[in-house]
Amino acid sequence: MREFNERYLLAISAAAAPSWADRFVMGVGGPRVTFPIAMMSTKFLETKEASGRFKTMQEKSFDLRVAEFDAGYEAKFLDIKTSVFAYRNWSQVPARFLTAQARHVCEQLAKLLEAGTTIASPWDDVNFFSAAHKINPSVPSSTVWSNFQATATDPTDIAKLQAESTAMRFVPDENGSKLGVEPDEIWLPTEKFQVVSDKLNQERLANGESNPMMGKLKPVHVPEFTDPNDFYLVDSKLFAKGLDPMIAADYRPADSLGLRFWDESSDFFKDTGKIKVSQHIWHGFSLVFPHAIRRITGA
Repeated sequence: MREFNERYLLAISAAAAPSWADRFVMGVGGPRVTFPIAMMSTKFLETKEASGRFKTMQEKSFDLRVAEFDAGYEAKFLDIKTSVFAYRNWSQVPARFLTAQARHVCEQLAKLLEAGTTIASPWDDVNFFSAAHKINPSVPSSTVWSNFQATATDPTDIAKLQAESTAMRFVPDENGSKLGVEPDEIWLPTEKFQVVSDKLNQERLANGESNPMMGKLKPVHVPEFTDPNDFYLVDSKLFAKGLDPMIAADYRPADSLGLRFWDESSDFFKDTGKIKVSQHIWHGFSLVFPHAIRRITGA
């Protein structure tokens, strides 16, 4: 078991390069976390009096609770001690735990995105992908904006990609001014990834003209998407500024609660001649800001 634990720690330090979802994982200090959503609509106006203009910092929040998930393996102790293949498989379990956890996060976030037309955003309590988002939820206004294209669109149509990218650039900040969105990634299901990737990397189009979208969007394969057509434009630079479209809260309690062993001293071993190990993880998932992502119904 000591060797198993050492292999687990080694697997953590040698983890694979970040996947598309890793940027949204955030470590939290408790099983329930309150995330504030600040609405600081800063805009300069002409000074009319010496005291200037001051606004109240409007703020709302949402709670995120983590849930426990687990996976485990068991094996005959005699096989591990005497069989090369059984020992080798047992030695691979630590890395399998980490891979499975990363895939779990990807799957859960992909499910959230695909359900985004029916799940309310904590930003304005409107469906996360909607054509009726509020500019500033704290200021009543009839003006709305969209991060959702419901009309079926071919992602290999360069003109359509240009139009959708332009639509994203109109996303406003809390004052109604353009936020400065500049889409730089396109998230695609397996069925669309290769053909769109090839199209975006073509120097010239079929008519001989240069490709105006070449190098403008980075194709990102999201194998966890179950819809074979829908795709997403995102501005990854705005994620770094705090406008994350979603979050995966990662809560890690005491190590003994995470990695659990049933070794030779356990009743399980005495009854079965087997040892086993399980890994428990605590994650919570939520959609957050709709500004830096746009969902387009695919064709």
